[in-house]
Amino acid sequence: MNRIHKTAVAVVSTAVLSLGATAAPAAFADDAPACSGQQARVEKATAKLEVLKARFAEHPNQKNMKAKKAQVQRVNRATARLENCLAGQAE
Repeated sequence: MNRIHKTAVAVVSTAVLSLGATAAPAAFADDAPACSGQQARVEKATAKLEVLKARFAEHPNQKNMKAKKAQVQRVNRATARLENCLAGQAE
């Protein structure tokens, strides 16, 4: 893959994940008061990702792309922890 293609894939996947991360956990927030800490982490990580996207949109470079990629991974992990918490309560 060339650099532009990788960047485009990363941006699109980030957008999809951030939309999914904010929509899915919100639906389960009322069912799981014990997972509120996980929900807060997802919201904080998603907010930080949005700030990074806005800040680095003007000057994309390798360092900025690595920072955004790392934040996307944090959002993914926080979302996975929240889903595991909710699944554990559903059982």
